[in-house]
Amino acid sequence: MTGIEDRALAIVGVNDIELVQERILQELCEHCGAQSGSLWVAGERTGLRLRAWRGLVDRTALPELVDPSLVQSGPWLAGSNFLVPLVTAAGEVQGLAQLGDSLNGAFVDSLIPDAQRFGAFAASALKTAARFALLQRQGLRDRETGAYTLSYFTDYATKEIYKARRYGRSFSLLTFSIDNLTSIRTRLGAATARQAQQIVLRVISQVTRDADVVARAGEHEFHVLLPETDFFGGLMFLRRALSSLIEEPDGRALEARIPFGLTGGCATFPRDGDDFDELLIRCRRRMEERRGSLHHQLRLDPLPFWEEVELLLGNSRSPRLPETQGEPARRGKVADVLFDELQLEVARELLREPGARGLVYVGGPVMRADLPIVRGLDVSPAEFAPRVYLLGKRGDLASHPTITPVFLEGDEHLLRHEFLLWLGDGLAYALLQRRGRGATWGFHTSDPTLVEGLVSKLQAAYDLQPY
Repeated sequence: MTGIEDRALAIVGVNDIELVQERILQELCEHCGAQSGSLWVAGERTGLRLRAWRGLVDRTALPELVDPSLVQSGPWLAGSNFLVPLVTAAGEVQGLAQLGDSLNGAFVDSLIPDAQRFGAFAASALKTAARFALLQRQGLRDRETGAYTLSYFTDYATKEIYKARRYGRSFSLLTFSIDNLTSIRTRLGAATARQAQQIVLRVISQVTRDADVVARAGEHEFHVLLPETDFFGGLMFLRRALSSLIEEPDGRALEARIPFGLTGGCATFPRDGDDFDELLIRCRRRMEERRGSLHHQLRLDPLPFWEEVELLLGNSRSPRLPETQGEPARRGKVADVLFDELQLEVARELLREPGARGLVYVGGPVMRADLPIVRGLDVSPAEFAPRVYLLGKRGDLASHPTITPVFLEGDEHLLRHEFLLWLGDGLAYALLQRRGRGATWGFHTSDPTLVEGLVSKLQAAYDLQPY
């Protein structure tokens, strides 16, 4: 058997963080006779994140994050598993390895001293590799904006694709474009155009994690890669970035002089493509869809939620909606039963994929226990991931295992209107309706940008959790 010192020396000279992680797990498993292993590593802003696994491992049963405060200072046996903390001489927890399925039937106490020595070496190797990666990244930044260069970003994306394929992970690619940059330069000068680029980069960087990478792709464009992020997570990042630009003082001041025209698009591996070019094409296609959205055509951004609802439903100031074939938005009389039927259909769809994240808001005059969406979600599995909110006056619905009630007493708007907003993994839908004498007047749409805007404004209007 190879000595533990030789195994430690085998990882000390490796500078690539991904290779170090895999080699640590390999050497530990081989030395301890483990047929399976998992490794959580520090580096994110919160906790130890799952970075590698091998052998007979049920990936779905592994936690994504481990709280470092729960990690002991030395290796320990836990049932049929052997846990090895990776701790530096200074006491910093750099990682945690979990070994399982011992070739000898069970792990024994005699493995602990070797594992503890190896853990100290491994912690040092991880810290060194992380520093090396940071230095490497710092030397590959664009001088004007401070973003990473496109060559570094492409290389990073290639490695991320390899990891995602090997471990069955997902990641999201986002592209942001400052559509009005040429106008800003023409009207306000080159210095202001550079300032606009720097503001956008600063705003995007403020909502990124340690592992996320932001790169300058061209004069107008920035790319963002979000490791281990599904489409819904990418969409929420996009919403945060766009809303943060409005809140940023310098951005707000410049926006008052001339709009940035910031547009974003998101694509996720592997659902939208299995290579970088495919994902980029999908990002740009979604950016074009946003530019053509009814939300932009009608210039709805400045309107608060209920003013936008009234305009979309139709009033004396409402513009005509486009009548292009296939237009994903319609206004007119709707059947009285449509609202109830859609609630049931949404409940069915949510239960069909209970692990898919999403946001659903249902609003109306009174929150009743017999509402279709309440009855439809009465029996939901433990892994139910979507967040469902019910807004209205308190009725006979006090609580629900899946639905969060938001009690709104005396809200005149909800006495006259009903709405259903659904933002999910790759889908969006909104129904707004106003009941009248003898007819119900409604507006419904599958325009993702318009639905996102309505959701954001509803959250702002009632102080709801934004993401």
